[in-house]
Amino acid sequence: MLKHIIYIVFCLASTVLLSQEVSISPELSLRNYFAYDILGDVDGRSVVVRDRGFAKEVDVFNRELELIKSEELLFEKKRVDVFNITELDTVFQVLYGYFEQDSMILRYRIYDNSVRLVDSMEFARIHKKDVRKKILCSQSLNDRYIMLMTEDEDQNLVLLIYDSVKRRMDWSSKIEVADNYDRRLDEVLVTDKGSFAMLFREKAWTSDKEELLMLLVDPRSGLQKFVKLGLGDHTGSDVLIDFDNKNNLFLIVGIYSEKKSKEAKGYFFLSERFESISSSSNIRYISFEANLYEELIQGRKKKSRVLEDIALKDVLFRQDGGFLLISEIEREYSRRNPYSGYARTGYDNYSRRSWIDYYNDDIIVSSISPEGVPDWNKVLYKKQFSQDDEAIYSSFYIMKTPSRLRFIYNDEIKKNNTVSEYLMDPAGKLARNSLLSTAYQNMKLRFKDAIQISSNSMIVPSESNYDLNLVRITY
Repeated sequence: MLKHIIYIVFCLASTVLLSQEVSISPELSLRNYFAYDILGDVDGRSVVVRDRGFAKEVDVFNRELELIKSEELLFEKKRVDVFNITELDTVFQVLYGYFEQDSMILRYRIYDNSVRLVDSMEFARIHKKDVRKKILCSQSLNDRYIMLMTEDEDQNLVLLIYDSVKRRMDWSSKIEVADNYDRRLDEVLVTDKGSFAMLFREKAWTSDKEELLMLLVDPRSGLQKFVKLGLGDHTGSDVLIDFDNKNNLFLIVGIYSEKKSKEAKGYFFLSERFESISSSSNIRYISFEANLYEELIQGRKKKSRVLEDIALKDVLFRQDGGFLLISEIEREYSRRNPYSGYARTGYDNYSRRSWIDYYNDDIIVSSISPEGVPDWNKVLYKKQFSQDDEAIYSSFYIMKTPSRLRFIYNDEIKKNNTVSEYLMDPAGKLARNSLLSTAYQNMKLRFKDAIQISSNSMIVPSESNYDLNLVRITY
């Protein structure tokens, strides 16, 4: 039965009374399912896809989050690999593939919000020798371009770009990557124009120097180049790449520290036009300010550890070409089971496993000007602690509007919990609100897996005891 609750809260920065409407869907079972995906708004309906291996089940909810349809997706063969499921305004799209003789057939299917098949067609074939790894995908922010990637038998990259508007393969290529490095693919970015970047973290076998290797490709201009960026006497962590579609600027950013030191010293970044980036591009460094450190250590017993636990989470672009860096203090501790020395058999998994404590604390927001100069830093205080749950209920979600950002999070990681938010305006001014209570609602909200469906509405998954509810919060 649909639960429908309205919470009234006061905005601490104003005398205006604000209200949130919270709708909760019926439960969906997650038992015997491997994963699920929330597609958000498909022509006024919310769609959930539950993955049971080779079986994909679609659940459709109306605007009031009442379940109106559940149906299994059927394909040409029983064993297909689904690479990507994306909502496209009034329909949703499934990209998938299967082997037939000596090839993998790549196809798309388009469904409406009643799970009726609208269109289906093959868009590419790949020889099975060119599919030696599981096909992964990455898509542009506007959902138009989807890149599929794998490796061939010689470990060359096999890449395809699919255009969701034209419903066809837009570009494909094989690219050789030098094998004299210990490669690790860290990030893949597809822009709204169909160009893409791949970031490899590399450490040469013959050198202790850490390098960032990027592959930059623009199919329309014919640009295709590898760029190596050295960090000199620094080491980098939490490296992110992003693209400012409005100002046509490519950004690579991360946290740097001195070699052989765990303590973070600040941020490093490179911001240039996509086609201008080269190995001679200048990486810039921004040191953490002393007052930021003082704010972070307030009330902490182990003051020296705080800068070792900073993790870069996200980048948000400003309208003027600057950007915001969003970081969080996070750490985890592994503890031995006290019964680990008393296992009676070699098959006692419980006695052998360790316990893990997760801490997700303060959020740091740093605003960087178009000239690369820090404008301000803000600390958003919170404390979250959980055990043995992979921190899936911890951290936060950022709801974006043109006039403000909302940082929404669980105050505590438990069933009867208060949800809070920080409101931030473009100048960094903050207000903290209590948003809603989950008491007696049997909800455990996973905010970092939420999706924003409009300027004033979001859907958050609530997962408890192998049951899933969709929770829509509307301002």
